[in-house]
Amino acid sequence: MPRGKKVRRIDYGRKEMMGLSEINIPQTFTNYMNKFYELYGFEETDFRVGKSENADYYFPADFAELLALVLRNSSKHPFIRVNHVKENVNASQIQEYNQLMCESIDNELPSVFRDLIYTMPSHLQSVKLGDLTSVLVERLTLFIMNITKLEHQAMGDTVDWLCRQLDQANYNLFRDNYFFEMGQKSNEAYDNEHNKELIEKLHGPKNEKVDDIERRMVATNNSIDYTISLLIKRILHETNELYHGEKGFEYLDLENKTMLLMLGLEAMPADESNSDGQESHLIERTLYYNHEMSKAVNQGRVAMAESVLEGYREKILTRKSIVDQIKDKSFREPGEMSINEKKKILESQIKEMQEELARLDAEASEPQNDFVDSFMAEMKSKYVEHCEKANQDSEKLKPIVDHFVGQVLTNFMNSGGIK
Repeated sequence: MPRGKKVRRIDYGRKEMMGLSEINIPQTFTNYMNKFYELYGFEETDFRVGKSENADYYFPADFAELLALVLRNSSKHPFIRVNHVKENVNASQIQEYNQLMCESIDNELPSVFRDLIYTMPSHLQSVKLGDLTSVLVERLTLFIMNITKLEHQAMGDTVDWLCRQLDQANYNLFRDNYFFEMGQKSNEAYDNEHNKELIEKLHGPKNEKVDDIERRMVATNNSIDYTISLLIKRILHETNELYHGEKGFEYLDLENKTMLLMLGLEAMPADESNSDGQESHLIERTLYYNHEMSKAVNQGRVAMAESVLEGYREKILTRKSIVDQIKDKSFREPGEMSINEKKKILESQIKEMQEELARLDAEASEPQNDFVDSFMAEMKSKYVEHCEKANQDSEKLKPIVDHFVGQVLTNFMNSGGIK
């Protein structure tokens, strides 16, 4: 393939990608690309013609918008921003980046890419981090102030309570994650046993590398930029042949002249304006996104994600801190509730208890399930293994936490508390 030549009009070369990424300086583009390779596990040749060094950059339209989104916001990434030191990254920088990325997804991406990201579980978590990180810092700061400054606050009792709460929270986190992973493995095993032929007929032979990417794509605790990088890897696998072809199939070509004229477009040979610096073919790309790429988007999952996000937004807008509730006189101590309010709470609790009693009665009448007992015993054993390994692997994190707790307790050692 000649230098500067693309396989399809709708694809991007270096200059076009710089424009899409809003990067004006070639060296800046190179620097951001190098950081992209480093952070997300790509090779430089992944985006080169023929997958060879020193060849031209080549970015299929199938993922170019996603890559441009990451590059466009690189200057705000906590690990890329000018003069960054990883050890000095703070929560505010991470919150700012999450907010920026989520706003860019909503306002800058073509709908097909926005919908793809919405179906990823990590999107909602990134929205929440963008909203709540500063709240966490504020509440945690106030908590530390209170346990060290309030003269009659029993520090030892508070630490005892906190240790017990964290112990239970750690177990709950592992248990929920374990249940999810076991369900995922069970579904995969069922598909391999019962649907293998159908899956291979629809999607081709099993590819372990692709399966691994897809498993990581649906992880809840990915950062939003990492999830996007996995989407790019997945699409890159599908577009691999474009990097080795001399000529691709244009989405709209001369054989579709009648359709082109109906759309008000001028029919032109595939190689015209098919090089860097030429017209972007926005209409053709838009048609490609809306009529071809959209086939890969599960609109049911998109609608569900939008509904969940809308519900979260409504809840977060009405949530108030106790300070704000006191200011607007909506906060009440339990003893300040009216008789009717107390009755409603008790009725709700009684209903929940009755439902739990009915569930236990039904469970008691059923035959003993050895599988459930075995499953729970295995999970608890796995939790012990997990904690022992986590303690061994936390050599770098533990001194940081130790320093943080030490700084908190230093204020306790000073009888004047935090100044």
